[in-house]
Amino acid sequence: MAHWLKDRGFEAYALIGGVTALDNGHRLPVEVDTPPVASGESTPRRGALAALHHPRFRIYSAGVLFSLTGNWVEAAAFGYVVLLLGGSPATLGIIGFLNTIPNLVWGLPAGVLADRYDRRRLLLGFQAANMAVAVLLAVLWQTGALTVPLLGAIAVIGGSLGTLSFPAFQGVLASTVPAEDLESAVAINSLFLQVARFVGPAIAGILLATGGPTWVFAVNAVSFLGVLIAVALLPGSHGIIRGTVGKLGGSMREAVTYVFGQRSIASLMILTALAGVFGTPPIAFMLPALARVQLDGGGGTLGALTASIGLGSLVGSAVLLVLARRPNKGEPVVASFLLTAIAVAAVGVSHSLPLSLCLGVIGGFCGVIFVGLSTVVVQTAASNAMRARVSAIWAAAFVGLLPLGGLITAALTAAFGPGGAVLIDGLAMLIGGAVVIARRPEVVWLGCAALPEACIAATDPAAVAVQAASPATSA
Repeated sequence: MAHWLKDRGFEAYALIGGVTALDNGHRLPVEVDTPPVASGESTPRRGALAALHHPRFRIYSAGVLFSLTGNWVEAAAFGYVVLLLGGSPATLGIIGFLNTIPNLVWGLPAGVLADRYDRRRLLLGFQAANMAVAVLLAVLWQTGALTVPLLGAIAVIGGSLGTLSFPAFQGVLASTVPAEDLESAVAINSLFLQVARFVGPAIAGILLATGGPTWVFAVNAVSFLGVLIAVALLPGSHGIIRGTVGKLGGSMREAVTYVFGQRSIASLMILTALAGVFGTPPIAFMLPALARVQLDGGGGTLGALTASIGLGSLVGSAVLLVLARRPNKGEPVVASFLLTAIAVAAVGVSHSLPLSLCLGVIGGFCGVIFVGLSTVVVQTAASNAMRARVSAIWAAAFVGLLPLGGLITAALTAAFGPGGAVLIDGLAMLIGGAVVIARRPEVVWLGCAALPEACIAATDPAAVAVQAASPATSA
């Protein structure tokens, strides 16, 4: 066998050694008697918009885009409604905490539900409940019965429904396209999210000025019809996990073991957690304080900062369509993570509006690249039986830890002011990421495991040599 490998050059060594390295030393079954496919014979990679060729994906994505736009209309106005009800800036933080803490509580169980039951029925139920919540908000505001405590309770319910829906959404998305177009589907879905994020707040501003919060909540309620109709038109699915493994605790442990048994994916999850704790809270909670304290501005300054981040995010989503088709996604994942951390830290010390706006564009661009490519890697690397649960773990690491990050940022703000808090958050993200990358360099080659041999070889050249010299390959 060793002579056979030597006759076929380094690529055969790379195929065995690279895959073994990616699997954390656990040997994978490799058919070494099948010669590696020459680069000239490989199947050509499909275009960035390949997913749009499939009718199911077009129906699904159109419905989701319509619904997401309504969600962002409400999200943009929610804080304003809190202030109209007499809440303080501190109340905004509390409402944000209540809305995001369900991600930590329900994140992993949501993945089990999506793998155990028909995802189509789950989404129809959860999204219908979300629609009812939006209708309830509109009625309560119109009748003058809405209060801050009621808004807090509704924030918990809405956050819970969103968390429970997320893994099912990821599973349904994967079912609308063949495996070779999944990367394209995830990237297009991310682009639509950023379009909704960019358009929704503008619509919210118009609605608040002309019709008030009632119209905001009503538009969001109507927008749920988009996703309900789209999902209703898709075929149903059967539960993937059954028997004893289908029990909640066992299924969750199985998913966690699956994720942390793959060093590259586990490393990505750690980077995602760092972004959730130190990267997102400064942007989610501190922008108003930065606009007022650091930049001596008001609402216009805050709007400009928010728009700069949105612009960067929108451009980043367009670039993501290309990067999602890249064989090695680890390099842009790592680069975008580090640049996001640097941008966050720099915003904390900037007293110049033009500089802060530039940093906002950079941070929005790199942040979307990191989050979008992370989603692509998680979706495509996980098996069909694990995809929803792995997506749930990713969401728990990113959004689920946001409440903890908010508390840390609040404590840092009390001690060092908003600028100092944002600076420390950015440095913590940067240093933490550098440590992960130094200790687990395989994260730089995310996505290589199922791609051409040359990409796999780059994962760990030392492992290639060790594999080639092992008794198993010389037998």
